[in-house]
Amino acid sequence: MGIFERIANSIFRISREDSRKRWLLTPLVAFLFLCFVSLFFIAASIVDRALKLPSISYIPWTLIAGLILLIPGTIVLVWTWIQFLRAKGTPVPINPPQELITGGLYAYSRNPMLLGIFLIVFATGFLTGSLSLTLFFSPLFVLFFYFQITLVEEKEMELKFGQDYLDYKQRVPRFFPKILRGN
Repeated sequence: MGIFERIANSIFRISREDSRKRWLLTPLVAFLFLCFVSLFFIAASIVDRALKLPSISYIPWTLIAGLILLIPGTIVLVWTWIQFLRAKGTPVPINPPQELITGGLYAYSRNPMLLGIFLIVFATGFLTGSLSLTLFFSPLFVLFFYFQITLVEEKEMELKFGQDYLDYKQRVPRFFPKILRGN
């Protein structure tokens, strides 16, 4: 068993433990996730200053681009959080809903929450004028989570939901809804 399967198995095992313990650990895991995400923003700021990169703030264009990404990204993120809470779970992997969510935005994308986060990260690059965040760290962020989804989360979902998830996986694309691809 490889490292990614071990991680998926660990998450699966923890997500099946006592709910009180999971709810106590949820804020810690959420905080660690936010710290990890913050590293991308901090690194971009350091790189921009160290390399004396020019700002990409060309008002109103970067403001418009940032808002075009930020508003739908935030709406998608909040909507998916609400779906998780209604299903009596959280977005935190150790305390997810105990049922497979396939309605709402999840009928069009298996990972709309991450899609919303991706939009917000790119929006932040435009709104802060950070060249390295927009052109390097945001794509790196997307790439990291693409591999995390494909190598860990999907394996954990298969363990948790079995054939239901495999069928869902066949019907619904990972990130980008079929309606945007002309299907």
